[in-house]
Amino acid sequence: MKAASLRTRLTWLIIAVQIGVLIPLGVLSYQRELREMDQLLDGRLAQAGRTVGALLAQAPASLATESPDATLPAEALRGAVLVRVHKHNYEPEVGFQAYAANGKLLAATSNFSGLSAPSAEERGFRDLDVQDQTWRTFILQNQAGLVIRIGERYDNRREITRALVMEHSLPLFIGLPLLALLASLAVKRGLRPLALLAEQLGTRTPGSRQPIAVEHTPREITPLVVTLNQQLGRLEDTIEREHRFASDVAHELRTPLTATMIHLESAQIANDPREIEFTLQSAQQSLARLARRVEQILALARLEAGAASQQRVRLELVSLATEVIEELAPVIADKDIALSLNHEMDALWVQGHEAALTAMFRNLIENALRYTQQAGRVEVSIEQQGREVIISICDDGPGIPAERRDVVFERFHRAAESESRGYGLGLSIVQRAVELHDARIELLASPYGQGLQVRIHMLAASA
Repeated sequence: MKAASLRTRLTWLIIAVQIGVLIPLGVLSYQRELREMDQLLDGRLAQAGRTVGALLAQAPASLATESPDATLPAEALRGAVLVRVHKHNYEPEVGFQAYAANGKLLAATSNFSGLSAPSAEERGFRDLDVQDQTWRTFILQNQAGLVIRIGERYDNRREITRALVMEHSLPLFIGLPLLALLASLAVKRGLRPLALLAEQLGTRTPGSRQPIAVEHTPREITPLVVTLNQQLGRLEDTIEREHRFASDVAHELRTPLTATMIHLESAQIANDPREIEFTLQSAQQSLARLARRVEQILALARLEAGAASQQRVRLELVSLATEVIEELAPVIADKDIALSLNHEMDALWVQGHEAALTAMFRNLIENALRYTQQAGRVEVSIEQQGREVIISICDDGPGIPAERRDVVFERFHRAAESESRGYGLGLSIVQRAVELHDARIELLASPYGQGLQVRIHMLAASA
């Protein structure tokens, strides 16, 4: 099922809010207006009753001496209380009676002529059923002693109320569709920055590192654009790492593969068994160097791509260093190197990535073993000073001149005069691991008088 667009959702939400606010307000307004209309019509009814009383008070005095059955013509008084709205005659809905103080009926409309004289308890406003119709009546006695009963049918009142309701609700029914249209246009204009953002992303060149402009974006969209720029930056970094990895592989594997092929071809055409054995051994050594180079390239790629997406965990450095030394025990025994691991505490903890720290220890110790002569010395020490953990690897090999220590961290950098089988990736892996842990690395002279000392300062994990 296709999801509704944000514009449609916002438009319907705005319309729902308008309906949810305007309709209850309209109902409350109608109820209040109905009460006020009833009060207004009650006041008009009372005023009409007083008007009838005033007209009767001006009637001929001989009326009281006439026969008991004599009454004033009601038609002469009806015009004083009749109501006309929009040329509609409400005559059938209005009626009244007038009684003298002695109870004599002085005047009455035809619809009220059959009603008995009201009692004193019935004075004021009352509802009365007459001829299957409900009437709102008002009974009063004026200063002249006349008792007036005047009434108005409820359907008359409701017709007036319905007319008022129509006058008030018609703008609402016309205004709601208009408000919906205006809300849709307003939402479309309000979402214009998102449309511009989508257009800018659609026209973005693959591989472009140009960030999306944030200057003129609304405040609510700015965090989205900032996060999007960060994600695009990470994506571009990933793509760049992939390209760099491919270039590294193509560059670094070409030479050992070529050498291996040459040795194998030489072994195929050689006739001397000793020459064949020598060329096969050379091919085997080339393959070993190739395996080592592939391992280092993959390790560097994993550090660059994987550690950034993993959370740091609490790690114990002495155990990691011990595992690496045990792994390299055959190399240590083969070169008869005196390797020592010194640590003041049994456990030294940091927050980090296990794969990165293991690769860091392996490459530092391997480099020290590789460059150290037969029966040389290598010392690994781990100690805590304040809030820092300091890792130190010393050897008594040829060392690195001070003027070249800044460039040895570059990829594939290797001294031209070096006779070791290194390929310039070991220290690059170490430096990347150091960067991932916000640590600091130093290359110093070895305390043995010759060789190299590598010191790494890391933040210790809290207890």
